[in-house]
Amino acid sequence: MSHDEHSHSGEAEQDKIDFKKVIAVGVVSLIIFAIASWWAASILHGERSALGPRVEWKAPTEIGNAEIGIVDQVPFEGDQRLQKWKAERAEWLNGYGWIDRARGVAHIPIDRAMDEIVAGAVPPPPAPETMPPAGTR
Repeated sequence: MSHDEHSHSGEAEQDKIDFKKVIAVGVVSLIIFAIASWWAASILHGERSALGPRVEWKAPTEIGNAEIGIVDQVPFEGDQRLQKWKAERAEWLNGYGWIDRARGVAHIPIDRAMDEIVAGAVPPPPAPETMPPAGTR
């Protein structure tokens, strides 16, 4: 046998996989995994029992409310609040009403107020108690 033939046969023996060792390592790994899983489950069970009896979950009483805390819960298609707010503001801007009846201060429709300002009408001065003190500007 020449030197080349001998080196090729040595490489062939090195390249062989010892399946008995591979299987033994796999079996030992599975056993270790099973023991560790059992140990973790027993620790979890001990911690749960130390907490006391389990309490059944109950749905919060806020469910179904339009607003919980500061979170808006109303479905978009059913939310009419913006339209209601806009209608209230439009009614106030386009209508007549009292601001302070005791002082005789009323509001008029915004379009009429703008027309009067353009025509030269001057709004009355604010009440003295609503004016800022002199020199605070």
